[in-house]
Amino acid sequence: MIYISYFTQGTVYEEVMNELLLPSLKKWKLKYDIQGIKNKGSWSLNTAMKSKFIIDMLNKHNDDVIFLDADATIEQKPILFNNISKKFDIACHYLDWGTWYKKTNKKELLSGTILLRNNNKVKKLCKEWHENAINNSRWEQLILADILKERKDIKVYELPLSYCYIKSLPNGKDPFVKLNPVILHHQVGRKYKRNIQL
Repeated sequence: MIYISYFTQGTVYEEVMNELLLPSLKKWKLKYDIQGIKNKGSWSLNTAMKSKFIIDMLNKHNDDVIFLDADATIEQKPILFNNISKKFDIACHYLDWGTWYKKTNKKELLSGTILLRNNNKVKKLCKEWHENAINNSRWEQLILADILKERKDIKVYELPLSYCYIKSLPNGKDPFVKLNPVILHHQVGRKYKRNIQL
């Protein structure tokens, strides 16, 4: 497996990746491929490139890929990825709003940590995801969630919260759910997505 991520060149995310994700990948001696992409001019357009980046990495490497957002850190050795059955095409976390936000019971797919098998089904999925993301103003992870509901041929493994743990609630307060994360997401985008040039 290879860990992959991208950042927008010439924005704060390049610094974020160098300070957060890259040192944690090196700490655990994990194989990785991190690339800079051209700034598309907005946070939503840049995040819409996630699916295209994943397709490119699946084509570049023979390995299965684990995508992480550039503001993630690996806090513990992520051994679960090696133990997920090959029958699953993709692995991601579905955030339970009832426990996380203490409100409406719903589950939300999070795309900050995703394991994707390097097979034709997954490449086709990512192509559909990308085509929808670049032609739609909706957030890319909502688009992926809708596609996975429709694509019954894609087997999804639900990662535990510890593999996509968010450092804080949207209001900046500590999460209601306390645990020792394996992969921690620092949510830098909340601060910078309105002006990615900062």
